[in-house]
Amino acid sequence: MKKTATFICALVLCLALSGCSFMGFSAQNLMLPPKVNADQQSIYKLLQGSGADVTFIYPRSGQYRSAIIMEDFTGDGAEEALGFHLLEDSGIEVQFLRKDNGEWRTLSAFTNVATQVDRVCFGELGPERGRSVLIGWGSTAGTTGRMATMNAYLFEDGEMREYTLGPYGEMTLTDFDGDGVHEAFTIDKFVPGEEGADPIPARARVYSFSGGKPQEVASAEADNVISSYSSMRFGQLTDTLQGVVVDGATADGSMTTQIFFLEEERLRNFPAGVNGEGYVNPFARPSAAAFTSRDINGDGILEMPSVTRLPGLSEDISPDTTSYMVEWDVLRPGRGSGRRAVLYALMNVRENYWFTLPYRLRGRVTASNDTARRTVTYTEMVPAQDGALLLGQPLFSIRVFTQSGWESRGESSGYERLCAQNDSVYGIQALTQDEKLLASIAELKGTFKMITE
Repeated sequence: MKKTATFICALVLCLALSGCSFMGFSAQNLMLPPKVNADQQSIYKLLQGSGADVTFIYPRSGQYRSAIIMEDFTGDGAEEALGFHLLEDSGIEVQFLRKDNGEWRTLSAFTNVATQVDRVCFGELGPERGRSVLIGWGSTAGTTGRMATMNAYLFEDGEMREYTLGPYGEMTLTDFDGDGVHEAFTIDKFVPGEEGADPIPARARVYSFSGGKPQEVASAEADNVISSYSSMRFGQLTDTLQGVVVDGATADGSMTTQIFFLEEERLRNFPAGVNGEGYVNPFARPSAAAFTSRDINGDGILEMPSVTRLPGLSEDISPDTTSYMVEWDVLRPGRGSGRRAVLYALMNVRENYWFTLPYRLRGRVTASNDTARRTVTYTEMVPAQDGALLLGQPLFSIRVFTQSGWESRGESSGYERLCAQNDSVYGIQALTQDEKLLASIAELKGTFKMITE
């Protein structure tokens, strides 16, 4: 009874902390002894081994955050399991488990000296190879922040086999040629030389499976000044070109964006010339404008942000995301600057919204953010005779109400409802009587949207 109770508590904790998604397995089901899920008890015992207990290890990032993950990694159409637990001596063990003739057994087990599991990914390697499991083995040691080593695990000849890819700072799965077969894309960070050793430059790499094992098939220089990666997305860069967009931060918190794509089987990094003398990244932005690349307008193409500080803001104030006009660009390889603006937006990341700024208002609006009242007031900037811009009349304000606050005073205080999300209601109030300006405000109301991933 004591062992059963310990097992149930461990599984409830696994579910609560990491979102384990066992089929038909819930806290309610745990209260039904006939269903105390023989499958899960067998998996737990296999991971426990001869010890009195088992310490689960949870992946720190990525889609899969469970210590025990159910997935078909052999390609037979049935779910298998893999689980991570701490070894008594040192390191972590991963066990790959399979159910044969109604009984769970350990298919293969591997140990790693890592102190943590960074992430787990499952990749399609094509019909002839089935799926692979990619595991990032991480460590909290090192002067450059998190650095992990990626291993690939393939089901071959009735067992799992382990292949080492290499170190990385961040990784994602890609399909550059759109053939349905994944590659692994990794990017690492600059490592300074110590005790006479040469420094290791930052580099991005693409791995695919060739000759029966994963191999590096392409690489490109990456930005040496990046100290941490904020976002990485694989998707459409143009109608015909796919690539990876990487947002990273420097030591002072400012951000840049690098765009990687394959061209004639070579990995390219846009903008070109990274780490060279005179290199300028057009997507450089201050820490207060920490926007990350995304498909902002829902057209299926990834856009990258560049920012311009709004006019009229005092240098004494601390800027936030409302203090910038954001130009969202798409890639245009081989044409002019290599990029093209698709929309101009004002954004409020704290309150999770954005809207498009009409053409006639670009460069002629400034913002004042009252975070206590959850209100941003947008004011017109008017040109003086010397060409300078002066503060003009208030144009409109956007305020976020609680649901109860909106019901009690929202519309009565002059606000028009834009949308609602969870317990927040977003309202806009026009503060001008100028018909042309009112027309612009009406235009931007139609573009108001919530920020989504």
